[in-house]
Amino acid sequence: MLDVASIQSFYGETQVLFGPSIRIEEGEVVALLGPNGAGKTTLIRSILGLTPPRTGEIRFDGRAITGASTHEIARAGIGWVPDDRRVFPTLTVQRNLQIAVKKTRFRSWSLSDAFGIFSALEHLMSRDCENLSGGEMQMVSISRALLGSPGLVLFDEPSQGLAPKIVQDVMRTIRRLKAEGVAALVVEQNALAALDVADRVYVMDRGRIVHEGPAATLRDDADLRRRLIGI
Repeated sequence: MLDVASIQSFYGETQVLFGPSIRIEEGEVVALLGPNGAGKTTLIRSILGLTPPRTGEIRFDGRAITGASTHEIARAGIGWVPDDRRVFPTLTVQRNLQIAVKKTRFRSWSLSDAFGIFSALEHLMSRDCENLSGGEMQMVSISRALLGSPGLVLFDEPSQGLAPKIVQDVMRTIRRLKAEGVAALVVEQNALAALDVADRVYVMDRGRIVHEGPAATLRDDADLRRRLIGI
């Protein structure tokens, strides 16, 4: 589904990514962990074409997307749930979701599907997004990604600033996506929550991949977890 091969990405003349390679299979959930500043968000931005890599290659669904524009990448079937939600604050929930609808070769999602995941969403449709709580905004952000009919969703810190109950809902949604055949890359500071839903895990440090393996191994090995991510 996704193959990132030895990319190097920069902010201006400052190099941030030093050749990380990751792969995600169809319907697979992959966690991407590491300390702040490790390059995790930059890796997501590089996949999306927001911070295009200068070298290396990114392939999605069998074709190269290195150098493609962000809107082309989205239309190919990559969804994004950013860490700051990025909803349109002065538009209603309904309008935020309507403008996200598009067709790809992957499974199409409807508003009814979104309501089936987030039952509270149906009662928020007429509300302006600037009047929503953080958890409500996250419901909108995830639903917006799904309405784009993705084959892969990139989650950047999906539990950030949320109450424990909402975090559980978010992780349950990621499991639901997996059951529906939608792949996910989950960047998350709540490492144990991410490891609990992921099939495999990559750990980054200083722009490089320093560990790759089954998520269950890292979840269940406290010593390895402490060495790699400090918990």
